[in-house]
Amino acid sequence: MKYITTLLGLIVLIGCSTTQSNIQVDSIETFNLDNYNDFNIKINTSNLSAEINPIVLEKFREKLKNSISERGLSFNKESDLTFEINFTTKESVESDRMDYYYSRYYWDYYKFRDDVYTVTENILRINLKDLELDKTVWTVVTVWRDGSSRAISSDDAADILVDEIMISFL
Repeated sequence: MKYITTLLGLIVLIGCSTTQSNIQVDSIETFNLDNYNDFNIKINTSNLSAEINPIVLEKFREKLKNSISERGLSFNKESDLTFEINFTTKESVESDRMDYYYSRYYWDYYKFRDDVYTVTENILRINLKDLELDKTVWTVVTVWRDGSSRAISSDDAADILVDEIMISFL
């Protein structure tokens, strides 16, 4: 029994350590969030299309605001440290090239048949700007497809994304 629990524990540990994050973080070398006392969060609404739900973005902003406040910073609309939330969608055309098609009843030998379809990718970028320095000091980007379990419209996915963002500040 001891070996089974050890093996299961090892499998869970390996599974958790190999889970890939879908965010990319970059920052300048001298940036440290602990050097700041307050922050502001803005949603860039200048390029939002009609297909983007502003309620989802506002919920995400509140989750991010609460997480940063728990870290010890206070929310202040006049702060020099501003999180800018940018959200956009991108359409791309993809195809699955098939050399043949097999169904239950026949073979289709027409070469170079393409199944063409469009894919919508959602891109969320958060830039952290120091207004006093007039410089972007930290940025994060994440991409997901429509209907993905990583969409920020899902409460669980939004919580996970905010947690990954907060871990990047450590």
